[in-house]
Amino acid sequence: MTDMRNEEWLINKYNELCKTDARGYCFVSLKIKRFRIFNRLYGREMGDLLINKVYEVLDEWLDHDECIAHIHLNYYNLIMHYQDDYDEFFRRMIAMNRVIRDMPFEAFHGQIFSGMGIFPLPAEPVDFRTAQYNADICRAECPQSVFRNSHFEIYGVTYQDNNLRYFDLQQAIDPALENEDFKLYLQPKVNLKTGEVTCAEALVRWIDPVKGEIPVSEFLPSLEENGLIEEVDLYLFKKVIQTISRWLKVYNKKIKISVNLSRCAFDYRYFFEEYIKLYDQYPCPKDCVEFELLESIVLNQVDRVKEVVGQLKDFGFSCSLDDFGSGYSSFSVLTNTDLTVMKIDRSLFRDVSNPRERILLSHILQTANELNLETVAEGVEDRQYIDFLRKLGCDYVQGFVFYRPMPAEEFEERFLIRNEKIDLDSLERVSK
Repeated sequence: MTDMRNEEWLINKYNELCKTDARGYCFVSLKIKRFRIFNRLYGREMGDLLINKVYEVLDEWLDHDECIAHIHLNYYNLIMHYQDDYDEFFRRMIAMNRVIRDMPFEAFHGQIFSGMGIFPLPAEPVDFRTAQYNADICRAECPQSVFRNSHFEIYGVTYQDNNLRYFDLQQAIDPALENEDFKLYLQPKVNLKTGEVTCAEALVRWIDPVKGEIPVSEFLPSLEENGLIEEVDLYLFKKVIQTISRWLKVYNKKIKISVNLSRCAFDYRYFFEEYIKLYDQYPCPKDCVEFELLESIVLNQVDRVKEVVGQLKDFGFSCSLDDFGSGYSSFSVLTNTDLTVMKIDRSLFRDVSNPRERILLSHILQTANELNLETVAEGVEDRQYIDFLRKLGCDYVQGFVFYRPMPAEEFEERFLIRNEKIDLDSLERVSK
């Protein structure tokens, strides 16, 4: 069997390269896929032969100034040329995969697949462990890598490493919550019978004292992906129930505010216990609190939806189905749960002159009315929809057509102090 070079040898080789100019090279993390299954089926001795054979064919295939080392078991590191021309590099990686996949291995007549992570070496050298980590992580965290045969990803090109960003975000969340840098914003829902605003949706905005407002798109998806959204959701819920209570005490007015229920909470069986603890500390009229469930979350989970909606309803809160018609619509959720509100997705309000859109909206609203569901048209921007929605019996409109999300303080000034409302009759006369 071939005497394979090890990690210590590769570290020295890597450090020598970085002393000169590492540009034009890349660090490769390579693993034989499904090796444990191979070992189990064919035995350890056969596994050792396979490890050695992969090393041999690659060592022979590589250029004279490229190299490979066996790190452990089915895991190798390589230093290879890297071309900025993605198509050219892609073709070379395909050829490399074929060398492994189609190698002559008499003891085994199947095909050998590999997973590879490639880290292009930067002009400013990084240490060996950093290069190894970057190559490893884009190999290991490649989407669907478990289910594919051979695959490779390139760090910073086809794979973006969010781990450091998530870590930095995690370090920033607690101080931001403690300093109340997360602000409660409210988007009004206009009653299409009276023009009044007595309910709203709670939204979060991150106002950093140094950076200013951080775009929602930069932090909210990351919070949802790594589970930190739960802390922010609970913080926002506390702000909501405190606000409802204060407004009732100061103005003797009840404002119903809906809060979004994230996937993390929905999937966690005991999520509601944390909300109850907060509510017990800051009680408010329960009929002023509504939880919104995204249609994409509840899809094909009727039993779980029934459980969650039942918990909320038994406690005294109401529950709505958000983004209905966004592309996932599951009518079984409507027929088998005690949802009280349907929010029609903004994607159905794109072209009021489209007869197919108008037909679809009329049938959705008719269905909701017959199921005794309150309806909210969400994301409406065109005033021509207002008269149409009123005639169809839609209850509320939430969208830029009337109001954008605003700080809770502005909402208080406009709708509780000044009693601002929309003159719907004048809008209808103008539209005619």
